Amino acid sequence: MKRSFCHRKGARTANGCSAGLFLSALFVAVAAFPPTCAAAQAPRKDSNAKPIVTVSAADQTAFGKDLFRQHCASCHFAETGAQKIGPGLKGLYVRLKFSDGQKVTDASLTRWIEAGGKDMPGFKEAMTPEQVRALITYMKTL
Repeated sequence: MKRSFCHRKGARTANGCSAGLFLSALFVAVAAFPPTCAAAQAPRKDSNAKPIVTVSAADQTAFGKDLFRQHCASCHFAETGAQKIGPGLKGLYVRLKFSDGQKVTDASLTRWIEAGGKDMPGFKEAMTPEQVRALITYMKTL
């Protein structure tokens, strides 16, 4: 004696089940395993949310060191306070003063890098704010 999953007589299809039972089984399967592509949709265009990117302090310092080599090393020493074309930057945060007597803070150093100084060009157009922050993170280690 063969059992059938379809218990209603006359509602069977060619394969032995009703369309209603097949659809309800399909609904249960879709509800239990929703498609993953909906979660991987692109962000809405009107969304102002920016992705959060975390960078370790060591990575930021290494990035800042590379930026120093590219933009600063031609005029400034990193290993010493001796004059090159511009003043040496070793111990800049320890000295607490720029060569012109201004107090060294993250904000004042950011302004100095972006606007430039007496004989130093500004780097506002050449560097992003993230790059300036990385450069300052490296300069704190000098």
